[in-house]
Amino acid sequence: MLSSFRQSTLRLVQKQTALAKIPQVVESPLGVGGGNCSYWEQHQVRWRSNRSRRGLYNGKDIRTGNNVSFSMRATKRTFKPNVFIKRVYSDILGDMVRFHLTASTLRSIDKAGGLDNYLLNSKWEFTEGEGYKVKRAILKKLKNQERYERKQAEREGAESNSAAMLTE
Repeated sequence: MLSSFRQSTLRLVQKQTALAKIPQVVESPLGVGGGNCSYWEQHQVRWRSNRSRRGLYNGKDIRTGNNVSFSMRATKRTFKPNVFIKRVYSDILGDMVRFHLTASTLRSIDKAGGLDNYLLNSKWEFTEGEGYKVKRAILKKLKNQERYERKQAEREGAESNSAAMLTE
């Protein structure tokens, strides 16, 4: 009896060590990035519902849990984020933009100092949906403004040089 107990615990320990995720240190391809990072950090993707991918949810998503009654009977339920449709003003675009957003996102936009600052500096990645489209439009507009200002400075510099040559 004792030997079979030892064998079963030994098998259990072997299974647990085989299932444990041991991170492998992998060199990033072509030396791009921060050098060495673990394999799991490199390939870790957080699951997000399609609904949260479309709007600005500030990391909120649909969660599941239980309703627990007085008799301690648990029944499954979902906890949905407080989502509403709102138009928010973008200073850079100079227009109102319509979004599906949560109440926490609205607070974060106020804290960041506006929609533009929130989209450009948020830790939540906008890789698709409404947030991505507006962020891309903001970056495009900023790039065009930068080009315009650079050309204006070149023109003014050229005009001042030609005026200086005429006075000499």
